[in-house]
Amino acid sequence: MDNPELRISAYIDALNEEKEPTENLEIASPGLEEIFQTIRLLRTCREPAMPDPGYPQRLVKAVMRRLNKAGQSGCRSAKTGADRATKGSRRRVWAPAAALAACLLMGVLLANQAGFFKRDLVYAMEKALARLADYHGVLEVRSENEAGEIWINRTLEIWSDGERYAVRQEDGTLTVNNGERKWQLSPQEKTVTVLPLLPDRMEFDLRGEAARARQYPYAAAGEETVAGRKATKLEIAPPGGLPYCLWIDAETNLPVQLQTAMHKALQTTYTFVSFVPNAAVDPGLFAYEVPAGYTVVENDPGVLVATVEEAAAISGFMPLLPREAPQRLLAFQDRIVLDYGDTSIVQSPARGTFKPEPNASLGSAAGGPLEVWWEQLRWQQEGLEIAVEGPRRVELTRQLTADLALPDRELELAAKAQVKVEVDLEIAAASQRQVDGGSSPWQLDPLQVALTFVNLMVTPEGISGEPQVPMAAFSQVANNGVEAVVAVDTGPVKHVYLKRLIRQDESGIWSVVGYDPR
Repeated sequence: MDNPELRISAYIDALNEEKEPTENLEIASPGLEEIFQTIRLLRTCREPAMPDPGYPQRLVKAVMRRLNKAGQSGCRSAKTGADRATKGSRRRVWAPAAALAACLLMGVLLANQAGFFKRDLVYAMEKALARLADYHGVLEVRSENEAGEIWINRTLEIWSDGERYAVRQEDGTLTVNNGERKWQLSPQEKTVTVLPLLPDRMEFDLRGEAARARQYPYAAAGEETVAGRKATKLEIAPPGGLPYCLWIDAETNLPVQLQTAMHKALQTTYTFVSFVPNAAVDPGLFAYEVPAGYTVVENDPGVLVATVEEAAAISGFMPLLPREAPQRLLAFQDRIVLDYGDTSIVQSPARGTFKPEPNASLGSAAGGPLEVWWEQLRWQQEGLEIAVEGPRRVELTRQLTADLALPDRELELAAKAQVKVEVDLEIAAASQRQVDGGSSPWQLDPLQVALTFVNLMVTPEGISGEPQVPMAAFSQVANNGVEAVVAVDTGPVKHVYLKRLIRQDESGIWSVVGYDPR
């Protein structure tokens, strides 16, 4: 290879790949050898950041001055006669090549500004990962909100062997992916849940983070101590995205900590509090076996996850989060469950217009209707349908929406009726017993009761076939759990007023106590 430009390019590529360059073995030209020595000195610099933006230009100028000075000094000290003529000729032949090599070096440096130095740390990380066969570590996962309050603080034990991995959570739940099958073993519930084998990765994917660090622009942000280890902090800026941080262990050159960008008012930090590379992970850990006494679950299985990000990756959406962290996070396709023990929050993408159950009490939340049904509150907010069920439903709902308004049972809705309707309580009690026995369940629905009342006014002889005032004309405008108001678009009645006279809960029947004529 006689071309100095190609020699220098090959030399730099070999150093970047941490190979021993062969170009320095048989060098005919002292000037080219001097360029190689300078490049090797630069390559051994461990500080990845440039001193200042003008450093590459000054460096190349200094190399040029050194070459020129060496050439002039050699001419003055050379012997006379044939030897001097021969050496002078060799120097004259080398001068254009030296200039070309120096210009090429400046081009390489200027093309990536500080890239020649910055790549050193990332290449070292990639080489360290190439030597990593498997590992065993303990990962701390900590999520904080914008106020700096800790939302989740959990510890995971991880085993990784190539594409296979296993993750054990604090409650003993073990998730395993052996490349052919994925499952989750729950000692508490004595179940083995078979999960879809979709393309997935662990939350802190070492190889993935190294690839992104090489691909995206980044800057060194100093050295810090992470879990007792000295590490270099990198600030990575993905194009079109928010910057995040990655810490590289100074001893192993492996990623030791990742901090995501603030997203949906939540930022998560993953820290390896312990890490053993090439730990000879037991291959039996990745063997699918159903322990004695365990039940296999395969239909629509939910995955117990450790972070909101993992739940979002499985379900396909990012949930809304209350201030208080759940005890467990369960992710399904198109659904996420936040488990608080006696109370749960279920979120899924909203599908069309929100329609409360006909027999549910009505309140308001997030600027829209709220369904109150037994111990459940349900509404839509920011493109999601949310249901909170359990004794803490009101407390947790207030953490999700600031304008929660529950139905007021003290509000006397029926008092506004223009025409009062007398109700025989003995007949109402008999109807209640009839419904309790499984007959006439339509009396639990205020819309059905209003429809029957209005159509009997239109056809007193009875309803046969389709009612003259159809169900589409009826809509519930108020329901506080004890009284309800139904609006009617057509026919002789404008509003129907109903009340639970016998039993004031979701099992109580409705009776018409008044109406407004049209």
